[in-house]
Amino acid sequence: MNQRRRLDPAVQSMLHGLAAANTQPELDAPGEARAQKIEALRDAYRRIHGTEPGKFRPGDLVRWQPGLKYVKWPQYGESAVVVECLDPPVMDDVSASYSPYFRSPQSLVLGLQRQDGFHCWHFDGRRFELVSS
Repeated sequence: MNQRRRLDPAVQSMLHGLAAANTQPELDAPGEARAQKIEALRDAYRRIHGTEPGKFRPGDLVRWQPGLKYVKWPQYGESAVVVECLDPPVMDDVSASYSPYFRSPQSLVLGLQRQDGFHCWHFDGRRFELVSS
């Protein structure tokens, strides 16, 4: 009854290859791809920390900065209107430190037009840029 199953050698080889590929994907990446990832991280860091807190005013149209979207709405390229600028920002009260929302500074109240009407939500203003007219 306790008969061990033997895997097909081709399937076993494929599984070993997948396990090896998933152990350290960052270290196995080619040098150029790794350099591009590092530069993308540095660029996102510069953009999120280079945004001036008081640069938005109520009535401004804003959109996500590339690579900084962290919630479902608005979609990339979709504009939102600044309803209110919060100073000091409200800190998100998510208690789980592993959450992307943990202590996120909510400095903007943005209005979005959805199918069922106009809604306002709080956002981290560092992640947005002005929509040029």
